[in-house]
Amino acid sequence: MGCIVDAATGRRTSDQVRYLNAIADRSDVKIVMAGSYFEDIGFAIYPVRVAEMSEDELVEELVADATTQRWGAFGEIASSLQMRPDERKVHRAVARAHLRTGLPIFTHTPHESCPSCALEQMDTIGGQGVDFSHVVIGHMATIKPEDDPLATHKEIARRGAFIGLDTVGHEMTRSDIPAADKVRMVQDLLDAGLEDHILLSSDQGNVRQFNRYYGHGWASVLMQFVPKLRYAGVPEDTIQKILVDNPRRFLAFVPRG
Repeated sequence: MGCIVDAATGRRTSDQVRYLNAIADRSDVKIVMAGSYFEDIGFAIYPVRVAEMSEDELVEELVADATTQRWGAFGEIASSLQMRPDERKVHRAVARAHLRTGLPIFTHTPHESCPSCALEQMDTIGGQGVDFSHVVIGHMATIKPEDDPLATHKEIARRGAFIGLDTVGHEMTRSDIPAADKVRMVQDLLDAGLEDHILLSSDQGNVRQFNRYYGHGWASVLMQFVPKLRYAGVPEDTIQKILVDNPRRFLAFVPRG
């Protein structure tokens, strides 16, 4: 494993930046650092200042942080089952900051199977003129079979964004989607000719998920999920595209400003 993309749940402190740089230096693993404002009720909430700041002020702060701390992406940015005004403001601000910097965007949709949330995020971000080839809509592997995940995935791809199947390689506490169904999601996307839009990740988010605490660990996508794709007959060149080529295209950007 030569690179970790750390799609953060919030702004970066100076200590976090220093620690991530130290980890990269000592391990020889490249780390792509992201940042923004994040909210997921029951897990994290916006600081009070988000409500007090204007959208323009948020944009300026995000651009400044991304520049001085050398972020590689914005995110993850989240919305509730019903997007609230403050969440909409953050989505618009991140979209505008993207237009200023070129940095790609990670989003977080609720784990409670919400296809409409994905499309609402795209409507909000796209309303600012963002090119969706620089956007991944997250947690798309948590859509339940009865909610027709393929229909949502196809619409995301039709608009040009990446489909974040980013809860694979383990079973999420809040998701009852079994691994076999997640493999089927990948197969359905491949059958639909959408391999260029697939991104995989494990949603590693706390120390309980580390190997030392008997969690699934950082390599769970490679060690747990990819073997299932191979067993299901996914060709090696397709796996290479999903694991290497697609992330490379998503993360590549030309700095602006």
